[in-house]
Amino acid sequence: MKYYELVLGDETYQLRLTSSNCVALEQRTKKSVLDAVQDYSITNIITILEYMCKSKENNFGQKDAQELYDKLVDNGYTLYDIIYKVIYEGLVVSGFLTEEELKEMIEQVNQGKKKLKSKIQEAL
Repeated sequence: MKYYELVLGDETYQLRLTSSNCVALEQRTKKSVLDAVQDYSITNIITILEYMCKSKENNFGQKDAQELYDKLVDNGYTLYDIIYKVIYEGLVVSGFLTEEELKEMIEQVNQGKKKLKSKIQEAL
């Protein structure tokens, strides 16, 4: 089975959503997986991380996911990085989208950020 490997210091996390974890995630969030990943609340991000890590480590729980989130932040990850460089990469290996589709999404988001930054600078 394929996993997205996330290395933080001397720890490696393997992320993927199996079909059983997709069902469990959807039941817990009351949303489809694709709708859930568009909810950028910290609670939701941690829940997604929990289920992505459960695929390899069955006993991975909410507290473990909270610790993972904190480790990501301590290692310089922003919310944007956690969403696009961790969660969406996990969705690629889980069959929700292709690597090319992810690259296109990231490019669109970056273009939007650049436009917003220009508007803010113009207003100043």
